[in-house]
Formats: sequence, C-alpha cells, structure tokens
Amino acid sequence: RMLRSFVSVPSSSRRFFSAPAVKLLIDGKFVESKAQQFIDVPNPATNEVIARVPLTTESEMLEAVASSKKAFEEWRETPISKRVRVNFDYQRLIRDNMNSLAEILTEEQGKTIDDAK
Repeated sequence: RMLRSFVSVPSSSRRFFSAPAVKLLIDGKFVESKAQQFIDVPNPATNEVIARVPLTTESEMLEAVASSKKAFEEWRETPISKRVRVNFDYQRLIRDNMNSLAEILTEEQGKTIDDAK
C-alpha cells in the first residue's frame, strides 16, 4: 500500500499490534523484512493501526536497488510497443480494481471514496 500519512512509534514503547507488517518487494518476490523498527500506519478516522511498514535494513535497501538496476537494464531493451502494452494492462488493472483501491486509500488517508477514485 502506498503511504502518505503515518505515525512512528519507537520500538521501546511499542505494544503488541495485530496489524500486519508490509512485506518488501525485492527481485519480484515479496519478502519479510529483517528490520527491528516499523512505522505504524493508522486509519485517520479511528486511529487504529492498520499496517506496519518496516524501516528496512541497509542490506535490504541495497538488494532492492541492485534488483531495480538489473530490471531497468532489461526494461530499457524492451520494445516500445511491449512497454505500452504493459502500461495499458496496468491501467486496466487499476480500473478493474478501482473500488478496492479507493477503499484502501480511504482507510489509509481518510479520503472519501469519491475522492479516492
């Protein structure tokens, strides 16, 4: 989930939260972070913590950057016609899932459903 507003709670004062930790996307796979600190993502309407975002470790960040550089090298060699198709597919996925995405934005950012769409 994309984040705009968040509250940081130091790990020393952290209570047990049942909110899920957001996984990292590295090299095309979702992985659990080895981070010890997290940023809590509250629902602005209820202040309930709905997710926890890891403050990634340096090695995780370096691994993600290396993977991104590698992916870019492949992407830059992809013909423009295929890149356009990928972007149109992405646009279609957004439109097909507009209601679910709007609900996520409403929960994370406090937007109305109409504004989130």
